[in-house]
Parts: sequence; structure tokens; C-alpha cells
Amino acid sequence: MTIELRLLNCAIKLAEHRNFARAAVAVCVSQPTLTRNIQEIERRVGTQLFERGRDGVVPTDAGKIFLDQAREVVARSVDLSREMDILRGLERGELNIGAETYPSAMFVDRAVVQLLSVHPSVRLQIRTDNRERLLPLLRKRALDLIVVAAGEIEVEPELHITRLNQHQAYFVVRNGHPLSAPKLVPTVHDILQFPVVMTSRFPVSLLKQFLTDEKHNTNHPTAKSFPAIACESVAMMKVIVAGTDTVSLLPLNVVSDEIQTGQLVVLSIVPPTMKVDFGIVRLARRSLSPLGETFVRLVHEVDAELLAFEQKNAPKFLAPSVRIRAKARAATGAG
Repeated sequence: MTIELRLLNCAIKLAEHRNFARAAVAVCVSQPTLTRNIQEIERRVGTQLFERGRDGVVPTDAGKIFLDQAREVVARSVDLSREMDILRGLERGELNIGAETYPSAMFVDRAVVQLLSVHPSVRLQIRTDNRERLLPLLRKRALDLIVVAAGEIEVEPELHITRLNQHQAYFVVRNGHPLSAPKLVPTVHDILQFPVVMTSRFPVSLLKQFLTDEKHNTNHPTAKSFPAIACESVAMMKVIVAGTDTVSLLPLNVVSDEIQTGQLVVLSIVPPTMKVDFGIVRLARRSLSPLGETFVRLVHEVDAELLAFEQKNAPKFLAPSVRIRAKARAATGAG
């Protein structure tokens, strides 16, 4: 059984629009032509693929199976055409990038700046969102690659994951916050008595580990919901924390300026579980363009620079209580 791509596309558009007239416009044919095309597909397949319902024209059970395969065939055809363009050097200077909230502000932004400094005429589409929304867009070929917390992504043949460095997250509050008092060593329970502002899609495994101590705490009132304030903008998180008694979980480099000016303070509690493994994810059977390969290389370089920055500056950016304890330990050892 052979079915041309144009016929497959007709079926796909009819499933999307659930209306013959709108689907005909989408594929640039008349409505009678679209109707004949669907009938021709059903004749070749030997079964009905669509039926009229209260919600318009909808796929039958057989139609749903057919459409799953049709979408994959059409997508692979587009990929093949793109691969040939890349080989012939005809791929346009265009890249579609997706990145989660934290990596966007940690290193993706700087990789984009470096890419533009080398290729100032390229066209970029950059989408910042959570992983659950970015992965479907990657699978639909709407994005060429995504930069996300990759630790919880299941290994599957469809995806190719390039691992990046592991980065520590830190609890940050305004200067003068009750938790930033000198010599105070806050606990998990102490932090959870204040509203926490952070991204809504922080890795679940890390949150479970972090909240384990609180679940075992039966001597105190129930902590506030976690997170109390879900925000997908690091810049807004910093503004909220600087002006309220909230606590935020943030990467060190995005708050370094505010820490050095004394606006924000890094709390002395540094849970080892608050480390995130980031990665660059793309479709395994879809090659990156030379522009995409260049961007991946730049992300690796910027990510390495970030890790060196964290290792160098973390000790001096922590709250005074940490430095006091470190000096006390050093003095005891010297004695």
C-alpha cells in the first residue's frame, strides 16, 4: 500500500481542524478535492478513518492509529529534506532554541550572546518554559534543541542527550531577613516557615530529598506550601525576594551582583541534594545544522566557565555564619 505525502497531509490537517472546509484551506485545495482525497485514503487502507461527531469530524479508532504513523512519516520526510539542505549548504542561518528558566539565566543567555557575536545575521527563536512544555515542541520539530534539567528525562532512542555540568542551587533572602541573622544556621524547617518563590517545575527528585527532613518534623506547625510563589522569571524572583521575607532557590551567578552590593544574602544551609544535572536534548535522528553545532559548543564553553566561577566564589558569597564557623574550625585545627 502506497500513500502519497500530500494525501497523508490532508488527513493530518483534517484531524487538526475537525472541519473539511478549514482543513481544505490549510492544504490549499477545494473542499470537494479534500473530500475525494480522504475517500481515496480510506479506499487504500480499507477502513473508515473519520466520522462526524458532536465535536466535528473526528478520527475513528483506526484513524487514530493511522494518524500516528502518518505524522511520523511526514515529519521524517521533512527531516530528510532538511538533511539534504544541510549537506548542500543550503540550510538557512536559523535556530530554534528552548531552555528552562534556570539554565536560561545561568548560561544559555551568554551562549546566545557569543553566537550572535560570531554570526550576527542569524535568525534565532528562543523559548523559555518548563521541560514539560518544551519536550513536546522538540518532538514536533518546532525546536531544534532544548536545554533543561536532564536528570529526570528517561533514556529513550528518540532523544539524544548531551550532559552538561552539575550545578548547586542556593537559598537566597534579602539582607536583614530573619534567617540571615549572624551565627544563625537555618534548617530546612526554618526555611519552610517563609514563603518560597521558585520555578514551578523544579526537579521532583530534588524536592523530595529536600523535603524529607520536614516530613519527619512532628514538633512544629505545618510549613507553608512549597513553592508558595511559582515564577518562571529569575529577574522577578530576585525582585520579590529583595522586597519581601520570601526565600528563593537560585544559582549563584545570577545573584552575584546583588550579593556583592549587599542587597541579597546566601543562606548558610547548602543541601547537597540541591544539585541539578543539566543537558542539551535533541532528536536522535535529526541532525543539527552547523549553526546548531556551534551553539552546542558555545554552551559547553560557557557552562565550564560557570562551574569555575561557582567553585571560586561560593565560599565568599555564603552568609557570615558560614565564614565564622570555617574560621573557627581552622583555628581549632591550628591549635
